[in-house]
Amino acid sequence: MRLTLALLVFASGCTAARSSYYLINATRELEKAREVGAEKSAPYEWTMASEFYVKACEENTYNEFGAADSLAKASMEWSAKAVVATSESTQDFGEEFVPEERKKEEVKEQKENTLDQIDLDEI
Repeated sequence: MRLTLALLVFASGCTAARSSYYLINATRELEKAREVGAEKSAPYEWTMASEFYVKACEENTYNEFGAADSLAKASMEWSAKAVVATSESTQDFGEEFVPEERKKEEVKEQKENTLDQIDLDEI
């Protein structure tokens, strides 16, 4: 009986340690993404990574270590995607885009083809 209890405590301790390992790695990946500016350059990927991380931390506090592992791994994947998207990004989302305030390009007026302008004899 004692051996079974000891194995159970040991197994749960290993699960908690593994979960902490994944959470630490997820934290590092989020910091890498933040350092390269993923918050502005890759907002979708950044949001996914940070929300998965928050949920992983929440599940870890409820001792749901399996769920915390999966969520932390997902956070790491989205953080890596955010870093890649930031490096591939050519757009700067630092400015707020308001279509009405953009300079309007002048459109040259084109004459419409009407029947009055077409010489039917030349056809």
